[in-house]
Amino acid sequence: MIKLLPFLVLMMFASCREKDSAEKAISKNILENLTLSIDTVMIDAKGKLFDMRRGFSESSISADRKFVFLYNSHSSQIQQINLDKLVWEKDFDFEVEGPNGISDLVFSARYLGDEQFLITSYGKLGIFDTSGKKIKELSISSLPITSDLDELDYSIILSQDQKSLFSLPGTKFSAPRKLAKINLKNFEIEKLSIPELDWISELKVVYMGGYSYQEYLSLYEVNSQVLISSPSSSAFYRYDQSSDSLIFHSFEHGLSPIANTVQLKGQVESIEEYEEEMGRLNGGIFFGPLIWDEKRQLYFRFSRLPIEMENSFSIPSSKIFLYAYDRDFKLIGESLLPTINTRLTYPFFKDGKLWSYVNVEDELGFAVFTFDFN
Repeated sequence: MIKLLPFLVLMMFASCREKDSAEKAISKNILENLTLSIDTVMIDAKGKLFDMRRGFSESSISADRKFVFLYNSHSSQIQQINLDKLVWEKDFDFEVEGPNGISDLVFSARYLGDEQFLITSYGKLGIFDTSGKKIKELSISSLPITSDLDELDYSIILSQDQKSLFSLPGTKFSAPRKLAKINLKNFEIEKLSIPELDWISELKVVYMGGYSYQEYLSLYEVNSQVLISSPSSSAFYRYDQSSDSLIFHSFEHGLSPIANTVQLKGQVESIEEYEEEMGRLNGGIFFGPLIWDEKRQLYFRFSRLPIEMENSFSIPSSKIFLYAYDRDFKLIGESLLPTINTRLTYPFFKDGKLWSYVNVEDELGFAVFTFDFN
């Protein structure tokens, strides 16, 4: 392992059937005496070229944390990397067009196990095997469903048991979004309101000269729990598939804000005004996704609050906060991380240590964090 040098300090970063009230300030903070150390490990590419332009965004990790599957948009390949041996192992080739085409604009390539990948691209969703053959078509346009919901494929995910699709339909820059559950057996759609996050849709800036932004909601699945969250809020909804219930979780923090409370103009008349509004938005707190630590049986989450901005979009330095939650999503710890000033990039836990993607002079590496707390 190579010690992480100081200048490589990371780029880190319902309509409810049940509803949790805001968690009170935690009585015992398990992260109060947190210490950490950081190493960096490099991947032996064996002469292969990795696509480092967009980092780790289209890639995925196996459930056992032994492999990373890195999508390469240059070659339309998924490249298997062994995290135990820190080495590239093999490439899987895919076609861009035709009946087995994945398109040239892939959003994500998720490993499902059993040598299968779920590949999402613009307007397309399908399951492919490692030979590049499409074995199941799941695009909304291909399914025998009828719906009055706009953007039914927005932030779409396939449940781990492959029985349901979930998405966040709605009309961009207009009405708030909902949670949609599509049953892949009978193709019925269940629509659920998420009113406690309706305010997220008001965080928008539109410049008629060609630029626009609206804060997003996203879906991801952790331990068969489908989470609905936004980077502008510590609160989130959780759809529990085992109990078929939607639960809202909100929290009281002792160290950091709980939400980005900026009030944006909505519509502006110039590019300068657009950039000013975006700077105000990006100057607020940003929350990452919850991450499951199998070894500790806890969830963790990071946030960042800028302390220095070069311009509306560049944040060289931030306060970084870490939060811990138990299996019931109760907040049990929070800490400011004084030795880290940029947010972690696509973090995940492996063997009780936190790994985060890092680009070291265009070579693929991972920063590995060891957390100690009592």
